[in-house]
Amino acid sequence: MLTATWTARQGMHLMSSDLPDAWVNALGRIGHDLNVRQYGGVIERIDWVAEYEPDSGYVFLLSDVTVLGRGPSGLGMSGSTAQVDDDEESVVVCTADLVQDQVARSHVAWPWGDTGGFMTPRLVDAIAVWSEKGRQRVIGSL
Repeated sequence: MLTATWTARQGMHLMSSDLPDAWVNALGRIGHDLNVRQYGGVIERIDWVAEYEPDSGYVFLLSDVTVLGRGPSGLGMSGSTAQVDDDEESVVVCTADLVQDQVARSHVAWPWGDTGGFMTPRLVDAIAVWSEKGRQRVIGSL
């Protein structure tokens, strides 16, 4: 299990984790990018809970997004899952997709591209990137 919080002022704060470092590193990279490119609202806080399902080998990341001026959205998850022992880049793409979806469910577009619209998490040449109309930026470098 992993529990962590992200705030605009402090970034990602890990409370506890017994997952491999790839999971903590992934949330740190995503947390870095959460400080920019928000459209339609301002993300104030995200609480994360990741739970390992030993029967399947998958980790389920739930996010509770709070947007400035609105209450918390409640823990939720929709999208893909990664296996507990996947490499960091694969975990980053999966968690970025999950977090992006929950942020969107809170009525904020993130990360917003230079030419409008969402940037999409993808694995390109084994590196986790945000992709926007053929251009890529490494996740954690926005």
